[in-house]
Amino acid sequence: MEILEAKGKSMIGVIGCGNMAQAIVKGYFNKNKNIKFLTYTPSYTRAEKLAKEVHGAAVKSLDDLNKAEVIVIACKPQQLGDLVESIKDSQLDLLNKHIISILAATPIEILQEKLQAKKISRVMPNTPSMIGLGMSLILHSQEVNETEKNLVKDFFEACGEVAQMNSEEMFDKVTTVSGSGPAYVFLFAKTMAEKLERWGVGKEEAKKIAIQLFVGSSKLMSDQSELELDELISNVTSKGGVTIEAVNSFKNDGISNTTSKALDAAYKRSVEITQELSKK
Repeated sequence: MEILEAKGKSMIGVIGCGNMAQAIVKGYFNKNKNIKFLTYTPSYTRAEKLAKEVHGAAVKSLDDLNKAEVIVIACKPQQLGDLVESIKDSQLDLLNKHIISILAATPIEILQEKLQAKKISRVMPNTPSMIGLGMSLILHSQEVNETEKNLVKDFFEACGEVAQMNSEEMFDKVTTVSGSGPAYVFLFAKTMAEKLERWGVGKEEAKKIAIQLFVGSSKLMSDQSELELDELISNVTSKGGVTIEAVNSFKNDGISNTTSKALDAAYKRSVEITQELSKK
């Protein structure tokens, strides 16, 4: 652990080194080599692996993160209580540090209270961040200054697009689309692949067709972003044709209502998790 090698570099501490943390840290490292990452996990194993990949340093004690100006917290929200207890047992002082939290359903107010910190940037990335095509939501506490806001923007733009939210409620609602959305896309692709299989297409071929459908359609939608989504639909359909029959079937079966109901259910669970965390 050669933390002293960070001379002349800004230091960012990372607590929790799962897949999402790895994606955003690697993405930012590839964009900005003038950063020294200090990584920490209780087991040390993942922290050491990530540190090696970004030429950083894995630390075995939370105390060592005092050297970092910014701390990224990337554990699960259910692990926040254990983390708070570990911080209390350490010498780590978060009061004047800039905290970047990617914990789901954990508002800034709760983070400030439990971490004894003021400057909180709440961020919700999604899994496509792992391949540089993510969508991250951002919300800052009023104590975060413009320089710190720009750091967060740069950090997450390194692995995709970012969108600034203006309230906790909006943040949690939009998360049901941007953060949870990849699972819905995968589910829709799965239903199509399964239908192809029932028609006699081989499993791997069916999967390939479904995946390429979403890859190509997403790229086309992005390249033609100046068009309204309704226009993109119209460009594929024609009156009396094959495609319009499926589109009308989806509409008649209430795809809009089904989607709305699903997103409301996700938001409801987000609120429940927030309430559970506030009681601990």
